[in-house]
Amino acid sequence: MPKPSGGSGSSSSDPPKKKKRKLDRKRNKKKSSAQEELSAVCNITGISGDGQELADDTIDDIWGNELDCLNELATAQAGGSSSSSTSIKDTTSKAAEEISQSQTPPPTLKEIPNLRVELARHLQVETLSTFLLQACPGLRMPTFERWLLDSKLEESDRMQSIAESWVTDPSSKLHFKNQKKKYGRAALHSEENAAQGREDARRMKEARILLDAEKNANHEGSKLGKIDRLVMKTRALIDAVLPGNPLETDPSCTRLVDEIVAHKLKMNDGSDETNTTQEEAEQVVKELLSRCSEAVKEIQQLQSRFGTYFGFGKKRSKNSSNGSTSGLVRAEWVSGESTSTKKSSPDDLVCSLSYITTKKKSSSASASLDNNDEVQKKTKPFIVKVNGQHYHKLRRLFDKTYVSDDSSLTNDQMTHVFHAALFAIIIRYSTLAGGQQLNVLRGGGMQGAIHDTVFDCFAKWFGTHGSGTECFASPFNANMTQYYSAFPSPDIDGFFGSHGDFFRLNANTLRPGWYEANPPFSPGVMEKMAKRLMDLLDVARERDIDVTFIVIIPSCRSDRNNNKDGQDASTERRKKKKRKKKHKHDSEEDEKSNSNALTNAIHHSALSSFNILVQNCSSHTVLSKRDHGYVEGSQHLRPTQFKESQYDSSVIVLRSKSCKDIDTEEFETDLRKAFKSRHLIELQQRRDCD
Repeated sequence: MPKPSGGSGSSSSDPPKKKKRKLDRKRNKKKSSAQEELSAVCNITGISGDGQELADDTIDDIWGNELDCLNELATAQAGGSSSSSTSIKDTTSKAAEEISQSQTPPPTLKEIPNLRVELARHLQVETLSTFLLQACPGLRMPTFERWLLDSKLEESDRMQSIAESWVTDPSSKLHFKNQKKKYGRAALHSEENAAQGREDARRMKEARILLDAEKNANHEGSKLGKIDRLVMKTRALIDAVLPGNPLETDPSCTRLVDEIVAHKLKMNDGSDETNTTQEEAEQVVKELLSRCSEAVKEIQQLQSRFGTYFGFGKKRSKNSSNGSTSGLVRAEWVSGESTSTKKSSPDDLVCSLSYITTKKKSSSASASLDNNDEVQKKTKPFIVKVNGQHYHKLRRLFDKTYVSDDSSLTNDQMTHVFHAALFAIIIRYSTLAGGQQLNVLRGGGMQGAIHDTVFDCFAKWFGTHGSGTECFASPFNANMTQYYSAFPSPDIDGFFGSHGDFFRLNANTLRPGWYEANPPFSPGVMEKMAKRLMDLLDVARERDIDVTFIVIIPSCRSDRNNNKDGQDASTERRKKKKRKKKHKHDSEEDEKSNSNALTNAIHHSALSSFNILVQNCSSHTVLSKRDHGYVEGSQHLRPTQFKESQYDSSVIVLRSKSCKDIDTEEFETDLRKAFKSRHLIELQQRRDCD
């Protein structure tokens, strides 16, 4: 007989019991999955685990005083104390008064990125780069870095184009608002329109992100201000490093396929298997894009669980659904040196930053498991290291950004905020370099910089240090007080004085002076930079202001190079003939031809931007490789700082009409002297010290 649908008895009490059991299983599953994810993330720092695990009671004993300080800071961060919250606003507002109108205001204390999310993203990017390099043996990390930078830039450009279309034609926004998401068979595309269907679906997703950002955006001011504010709001809704919806038809992905094909052909001794190699490369890129999209989804789920921002102390985060807190960061000076000696020899000191994830005390339901030693979880610290020189440099930038005389925050509290921001920025730039920088110092070449003597040379010929600006820098390699970077405010670079994103520099706020542009050597970035510089030069000429752009990029083969470039090319050919006589092993020749094939593929994709700059320049100097050098991109992690250049570099000077002519020969002499490599000198100094 069928069971009665109503009435009293045991049948009416069964459904609530089943629901309770299901909820209990879900809670336990969330807790276990969160612990597994965090334990997996912990492996990225290379901690062996022996003697590194600390129980919560041990943390309270060792860092008791610091936890008390952090709890007070957490109260101020949460806005529990009116005086503390007011002082935080005063700190930001006073710092904002001292910066120029073109600089983005620095972020507030509440906007430090969640360190758990940063570590999870780092692990995901490390997995992606490992997959690509293992799928193509012999391929190097810069290939992955170029794809990552260009694909993220393309995503930003797509967002920009959608926002501009909404401003110029508000009716186009209704198309995205009224269109509903398709599911099942309706979401499938025919083979003929598959590519266009995926492109339309991606545009729809990105438009929905902009619609969500528009709800909280302030649309006051000019049209350019509306677009900038709307796009800036989307940064909180998309991943900071990984592209959310890359497709095989994107220019960055097609360039990646070309690099893989050139690499595989040279590895196969140039055998005629072009079609097969092309298919293999496309399959590798397709799998990489699929894994990237899944990684972004996992990071977003983790962020919704743990919250967007970092919380201090052991107070429960409001955005966290599992009852765990963000933890605390502590700095210690290692390498056997005491803190008092760090001023005398800062290069020999290393600052070790330990991130401890603290947890809320277990409830009565889970307290019964504490007697079982195998079940009881212990907290394992995450450790990253930075050399003392860059620790003090970033501390000066942090203090200058948040200078305030009437702040109620103590020095210890501000130090804890600085340590959390420092930990986050180290993880972020290692993620941007492919996720293998912390463990094996692999990657980071895209963050290389020029010598400080080169900046002195620019200041001598084009103005003073105060009138100089770096267009592509980071808090680690910035030499000028005014610099633009990849993660501007309200992101992590804003804590260290970044003026914003160079590509979003308002042309109306362009001020006289000289601008140094040493971008990541990626075709997409260089092409957009060249177009942006041309637009800024046109504005400078219309306003009749004195503006100079000095661009440092790799030299490309161009028919429009001057005679000096041809002489340098001929001398380089003679050097190549001498090197071939010295090479006796076939393996070395194969490796050289392989690198030349990749170099040709990269130069071919970057040739258009190179020609734009050379055609409009007033001075072009070619520096032969081995005769000049750069500063390491991972200088904050290495004991050494300098490296020799592996390619010819071009120093291109773009000037407005109001600028006066300079002595080109004397300028090139000073430039070559300033660019001279310091790598061998640094190695000799280290040998002498040993």
